[in-house]
Amino acid sequence: MWFERKKEEKKAEKPEEKHGFFDRFFQREKASEKEAETAKITEAAKIAEEAEKAEAAKIAEEAEKAEAARIAEEAEKAEAARIAKEAEKAEAAKIAETIIEPEKKGFWGKTWDVLNRPIFTIDESWLGNLQDRLSKTREEFVQKVRRVVLGHTRVDEDLLQDLEEILLESDVGVSVSEEVIDHLRKKAKAAQLSPEDIPEEMGNYLEGYLGEGTPIRLERGKFNVVMVVGVNGTGKTTTVGKLANRFQAEGFKPLIAAADTFRAAAIEQLEIWGKRADVPVIRHKEGGDSAAVVFDSIKAGQARGADVLLIDTAGRLHNKANLMSELEKIRRIVDREAPDAYHEVLLVLDATTGQNGLKQAEVFKEIVKLTGVVLTKLDGTAKGGVIFSIARDLGIPVKAIGLGEKLEDLKDFNPKLFVKALFGGESEE
Repeated sequence: MWFERKKEEKKAEKPEEKHGFFDRFFQREKASEKEAETAKITEAAKIAEEAEKAEAAKIAEEAEKAEAARIAEEAEKAEAARIAKEAEKAEAAKIAETIIEPEKKGFWGKTWDVLNRPIFTIDESWLGNLQDRLSKTREEFVQKVRRVVLGHTRVDEDLLQDLEEILLESDVGVSVSEEVIDHLRKKAKAAQLSPEDIPEEMGNYLEGYLGEGTPIRLERGKFNVVMVVGVNGTGKTTTVGKLANRFQAEGFKPLIAAADTFRAAAIEQLEIWGKRADVPVIRHKEGGDSAAVVFDSIKAGQARGADVLLIDTAGRLHNKANLMSELEKIRRIVDREAPDAYHEVLLVLDATTGQNGLKQAEVFKEIVKLTGVVLTKLDGTAKGGVIFSIARDLGIPVKAIGLGEKLEDLKDFNPKLFVKALFGGESEE
């Protein structure tokens, strides 16, 4: 019985034993899965933590770089401002150094200057002088006309042809010559002209091209800017010196800007003229920026109470584009820094170049708005007839003429007196 009972118990225990084994197995599997999941979660948390730390480090690094860049930028700006301030001070000191002051004159020196101020306008009392200065043009132009009409008893085509040749040789120009001859022909056909009347009639007709005298005039109580343009060699720089002397004598306070920085001789020449005329000169080094010279000159003039700024410009006509750019830049500086200034833009032409001077004038007329012409070296040429072409073809008044090397030899142009000096009779010489 006991054996049977044990056997039954053993049988009853076996299924339980089998069930307990699988249960444990699944429990172990479950535990393993839980452990794996826990490990996975732990690993994910660890990765997330490391990523968060890396991101935080990256943000901190970028913030540090941005802050360093900001500090560097502020430091750079501060340094740039300091350098600019020092440069401004240095430039101001340089401007002060570049103003070439004339020697101071005492009481008697000033009194002598007042008593001996030159006269820049010419009238009838100066006629003989003017005839002497125009002697070459008179001889090669007017006296030839006088001689050619002596052999004729009437005005015919042969005489008119001879007269036209004389006009052309005197650089009066093709257009003016043709118009003068047409006028004489009409007068002759109307029986209103004899050969001996031709010099006077020609003079009267030519005077009509010149119009009324339009001298150089500045405005008192304003800042005046006189820009002088022209080809190198025309007497441009000399004219600036003579104008400075003139304005000084007329009671203005002029200043000269040596803006022809491409020609060292021009700067040196201006310094000499400045000393002779007792007028300060603003200059930079050779090859510098001409517009910068003008800028400094305006500032110096305004600071010193000057009322006239004379600008000597470069005359490199062989490079029209560069010249145009340079003159436009100068004009922009003047308009910006002295917007209320009164402007004169004077073209200096050399009378000895004749019709070539007229071609130069046409180029400059395209580049800048000219207000007048200064015709130099009339005392040394037989080509003074070009003045009529200038007046006709350019439509710009001749405002002054150069009749010698002295400071006072730049005179206001008087059309009536000029024609009278040219065509006046022998007794007036």
